[in-house]
Amino acid sequence: MSATTPIAWLQLIHRKVRLLVSITGVTFAVMLMFIQLGFRDGLFEDTVTFHKKIDADLVLVHRDTTRFFDMKMFPRRYLSNISAVDGIASINPFYFSLTEFKNPETFVKRQIAIAGFTPDKPVFNIPEVNQQVEVLKLANTVLFDRLSRSEFGLIAANIEKHKEVVTEIANRLIKVKGLFSLGGGVITVDGALITSDLNFSNILNSPLEKVSMGVVKLQPGVSPQSIINKISKQLPQDVKLVSLQDFIQLEKDSLADSSPIGFIFNIGTVIGFIFGSIIVYQILYTQISDSLFIYATFKAIGYANLYLVKIVLQQGFLMSFIGYIPGWLFCIYLYSFVQDATRLPITMTITRSITVMLLTLIMCSIAGMLAMSKLRSADPAELFG
Repeated sequence: MSATTPIAWLQLIHRKVRLLVSITGVTFAVMLMFIQLGFRDGLFEDTVTFHKKIDADLVLVHRDTTRFFDMKMFPRRYLSNISAVDGIASINPFYFSLTEFKNPETFVKRQIAIAGFTPDKPVFNIPEVNQQVEVLKLANTVLFDRLSRSEFGLIAANIEKHKEVVTEIANRLIKVKGLFSLGGGVITVDGALITSDLNFSNILNSPLEKVSMGVVKLQPGVSPQSIINKISKQLPQDVKLVSLQDFIQLEKDSLADSSPIGFIFNIGTVIGFIFGSIIVYQILYTQISDSLFIYATFKAIGYANLYLVKIVLQQGFLMSFIGYIPGWLFCIYLYSFVQDATRLPITMTITRSITVMLLTLIMCSIAGMLAMSKLRSADPAELFG
């Protein structure tokens, strides 16, 4: 027999209906793993939507702050204390809170996030916001996130029609004068507002002397870690200086520790893995049973057990690759659909694609190794019984 004869492939396609069933099972398992991991990562990314729009290298926050949506405030004078440190280009105040926004049509109040900053010292990398800083200087004026949920009313539609929107925030009359795009908020808040520091203080009756965050920009070529090492010991005990990326990771870690989100979706991934393993095992076991006389013949003419094991593992690998491709393609479409429908930042990443591919290969390999127990029954003596 030629060494290049694709025995594993020929056995798989010998019974096409069985092959179709096995590929469908693997595809379903792949989809389930992609869905679970995608939703888990998407929810984690959703919680850091605001973080990613902050134009900072480092952030100064209260030492007890672990969540962006629950930031503790600290004295603004701390910012001045480190502004003159070599390597720091600027450090600007950032204010953040959750408050109630009244739907101007239904008068129903709903929680919304509101952020404030000094208009002449922008802290966002959102072009629409930075282009409207003069608007924010007007008294009791805010910008509205057009990606907020519809429950807040037809705010974006009216602004785009150049209609002024007047409503209430925290029982204070305000005007919505512009829009920006931020999104997020699937598991945090349903909408967002941005205003000036003065408006933030007046609307929420919050003193400007207390800030939620110091937004630090470094001079070109300066390492964030070098600045942290240089001044961390000089900081007051109630604040900490961290890189923006570390703050983002802190948010994700805090969510993972304080909520069952990660555990639930990880369990779903394990279930998909087990389901796929069972399907592949049943298919391979049945195929070996039906072809037992063939394997016995191989043994009778001198092929070692290792050769037979290789055939079974090849079949498992083939099923994993063939089943992975349609599952991967379908989930690309599913991710896009979910993102459009829910604003959840869920996209197909290279890391997740490789992770699920490896899980699929392991899944089919384990199933193949379990099914090999049937090869022991392939006794050449039975051919002459």
